[in-house]
Amino acid sequence: MNIATKRTVIATAALAAAGLFGSLPFDGSPLAQQGVPTVHRDVALVDIVSDEGAFDTLLYGDLTSAETGVYGAVSTATSPTDADLLLGASGTLPFDGIFDNAANYDGSGLFLDAYALEDEVNQMLGITPTVSETAILADIAGNPVLLSGTDTLPGVGTTGFDTDLTTLANDDYTTGSTDFTSYLDGLSSALTTVGSTDASAGFTAALTELSTLYTADASALSTDLSAILTDLGSLF
Repeated sequence: MNIATKRTVIATAALAAAGLFGSLPFDGSPLAQQGVPTVHRDVALVDIVSDEGAFDTLLYGDLTSAETGVYGAVSTATSPTDADLLLGASGTLPFDGIFDNAANYDGSGLFLDAYALEDEVNQMLGITPTVSETAILADIAGNPVLLSGTDTLPGVGTTGFDTDLTTLANDDYTTGSTDFTSYLDGLSSALTTVGSTDASAGFTAALTELSTLYTADASALSTDLSAILTDLGSLF
């Protein structure tokens, strides 16, 4: 997600939350004390954070298994040596580091953007920055992301926590783009070395594996996302 797209998503979410929560204040708020209809929570706000974490962990597992699965499928259809060449993989990098590690950096950028958006929405819902940011950093500890260069994660309560995460994401996208360009630069030579028959078999195996993974994981992701939406609906 690039920065312009992310800002659009956040702006849309902010407007929606402002409209919903501005007209339906929580119990104990100043507006509630003035006779405005109140909202009775059927779910604790912390449950939203918990379900977000479950969804993030499942998605993280799907993305990392997709990388290792694709590498494994190509390796089986050809050979480990050919898989390294066709996918630009390296056994010294996490999750097989396909596309000269571009997949790892782009995936990490995706998660950092998602965490920044989660934190902003959580706080619009009334979840404190401490609770939200503590949960996000715990998610990252359990589902590690790659950071470019000397980049470091912000701490809980850091001013501009969300902006810092977005900056880290953009750095990862830049690194991922550079890595993918490097992969493409070497692909022609790799195809020549591997040969057309094995190259065709390898890429066919990769596409088949991605299709299989999508079919298997879509239902599970949908279930976890539904839990988050149910939590939100129970606030009213």
